[in-house]
Amino acid sequence: MHASRLAPQRHDRAPDSAAATHGTGSQDTLQLLLPVKRASDIVFGARYAKRLQEWGICVSVSLLHVTPAQARPATGLPQQGAAEDAGSTLTLATEQIMHEAGLYLSRSHIDFTTHIFSGEIIFTILDTAEMLGCHEIVLPAIKKSSWRNRFSDALARKLARASRSATVLLANTDGMSCPPLR
Repeated sequence: MHASRLAPQRHDRAPDSAAATHGTGSQDTLQLLLPVKRASDIVFGARYAKRLQEWGICVSVSLLHVTPAQARPATGLPQQGAAEDAGSTLTLATEQIMHEAGLYLSRSHIDFTTHIFSGEIIFTILDTAEMLGCHEIVLPAIKKSSWRNRFSDALARKLARASRSATVLLANTDGMSCPPLR
């Protein structure tokens, strides 16, 4: 794993005011980037963020969904209606996933923003983390099936090798983090 910036330090003293309790004031906020492929992916990162809050660390979450890059037709050529319909269906499905993820974070009282970008997944995640100033990129540590686990782990390893500014980790269903394996 690689991190070029140190994450904000946790304050071990009791808060002096109500403002310090809610994350305003002099306390730093840990910025997390949670890439979301399916609505169920949010559970892992949200529980990790909630656990950090329970430990007294102020957390802000940026949800990211990466859609495939759209091929741009040449100027003057006719548009294909079926491709446009598929694109709008994909957009609606993406918005629904992000809406559900936002509801889950809202119920957990976690500050969040949502971002939907298109492009190549690894570069889009890394660029977004850098652009938003995220300290950690949190991926789900899915253990249900071997191919899903290998996919998340392989993606986490690639991100960790290429990241210049964020720590990459996997979060399990209990909200505990672990580094990418193998």
